[in-house]
Amino acid sequence: MTQREIKLESAAFLDSPQARALLDARGEDAIGRDDLKRIVDRFLSCAYEELGVAPRLIDGEGMHGIVGHLLPARFERKDPLAAAVLPALRAYLGFLGENAVVMEAFEQKRALEETAEEFAEAVRTGSSSHHPPAPKGKPFVHHASKVGRNDPCPCGSGRKFKQCCAKLGT
Repeated sequence: MTQREIKLESAAFLDSPQARALLDARGEDAIGRDDLKRIVDRFLSCAYEELGVAPRLIDGEGMHGIVGHLLPARFERKDPLAAAVLPALRAYLGFLGENAVVMEAFEQKRALEETAEEFAEAVRTGSSSHHPPAPKGKPFVHHASKVGRNDPCPCGSGRKFKQCCAKLGT
């Protein structure tokens, strides 16, 4: 079912004014029809097959996940087609915004722009790990003295801890 959805959405996008404007562009934004189809197909397959969600329902975090982590794995190291991904996805998001209700369109576009460098670096280096591991912090050490069962309760009731707060679970 998802392959059918991918083909239908890809075909609808390729017939759109956004795709035609991109295909007619000159200079560095110029993309061939086959290349544009490959980029959009890869993006759609990440959305449907990896995230399991339609592109119109992707939030900013999902867009970051696709562009920064899933999509680079679908390109060869230093793939020249990767340079066309950002303009192609901008055009696709424009198409999506005009033809569907996209609740988080702003977040999608912002995440695309913020993740563009991460995508380019991942394709350039061929690495799948984009984020450095978080530094390990020092373990937490509790410096307060431990209350024994037969010690006076720290709440100030005058009773033994086991007969007061320990019984209440506090």
